Amino acid sequence: MLSNIRAKPIEGHVSDSAGNVLRNASIVIKQTSPTGSFVVDSAQSDDDGYFITRPIQNGTYDIYESGIRISRIIHSPDSDSIQCFQAGGDNFDLATVGNFNVLLGDHIHPATTQMNNYRGFIQIEPESTDVFQFGNVFPIYDFDLTNDPGNTEATQVHDLFNLSKFFGFNVNSRVTLTRFDVEYFSPLTSSSTTYKRVRWAGVPGIRFYQDSKIVIPLDYYSIVPSYPKVTLPVAADAGSTITVTELDLDHVQISDVGPATNIYTLSSLVGKGDIVKFKIQTASPTDPLNGQYWFGIVYYVSPQTSNAYILLERLRSSRVVSPQINETCNALRLYAYDGMFSNIMDISDEVNQRFTVTENISAQGNDFELYNYDDVIGS
Repeated sequence: MLSNIRAKPIEGHVSDSAGNVLRNASIVIKQTSPTGSFVVDSAQSDDDGYFITRPIQNGTYDIYESGIRISRIIHSPDSDSIQCFQAGGDNFDLATVGNFNVLLGDHIHPATTQMNNYRGFIQIEPESTDVFQFGNVFPIYDFDLTNDPGNTEATQVHDLFNLSKFFGFNVNSRVTLTRFDVEYFSPLTSSSTTYKRVRWAGVPGIRFYQDSKIVIPLDYYSIVPSYPKVTLPVAADAGSTITVTELDLDHVQISDVGPATNIYTLSSLVGKGDIVKFKIQTASPTDPLNGQYWFGIVYYVSPQTSNAYILLERLRSSRVVSPQINETCNALRLYAYDGMFSNIMDISDEVNQRFTVTENISAQGNDFELYNYDDVIGS
């Protein structure tokens, strides 16, 4: 197997001698060499003192804050991660994977959106290894995945029949017993030192053909919302209320009522593919929907005007269950999280520098972490 030359970010929190977090601190990462030290990357801490760099390879690095060295670390991403590559058409059916931007749909006809159906793949087998000849690095469930899972074996893969329909498995397709966690790191802009971080958890590896390599699917069903990047203290007594207008059972529009501040602010901070969560407030406190949380995927953000609005598709996930909204209501305590985004389609030769893949031991045989496509497939 090829040697692992993984890269992953250096991250942490900075504080002063009294333990107070340092906000907007300038962090510089340097590496020493026989000819002196040189800057590898820089970052800025957020309001919680947290910082994260770009993905960096193995090595010993010095961390500087405001010109003062505060730490030296041995950075070793190889120890717990798995080599990954760009997946090719030999390993999955390219025709089944649409372009991310196309799947955003037409905002005028929200029912045509397909955000939940988006999927991409990364390959975890070395490019020089043929699975058919040399076997799998990870064990697989060796039975026909296309059969109706009325038997005990198939039920171990948790609702395998829906999984089969979602990916269009053929009789040669197999999934791994091993589940994986995947993280993707990308700068917000080409010159940014702030990074998006998208994570999937408990994801099975897939071998679509008898002689194909194992790939890992990236989609919304196993995405894990990270720390919210936006929190809006929405409340009626704050002078601005967000109204939720039902477009159909799976799509809503959120917009401001009264002073247009919240959605206007949010529209400048989120993008297509991000995830929004809010608490539902209905007219009647006894309504079963009242007080429940709803997750949605952003697929359209209107221009930033006084009447800005955002369109959301209900997120379907193996770990998040959002109720169907069948009425107009209000949204309280609104949060936004980094989700998928356009340049995630740009999986180039640097894929191994952008993705960290690790084996998720806790997900083996754990129904909560396995893909659960109940009530998702069939439309």
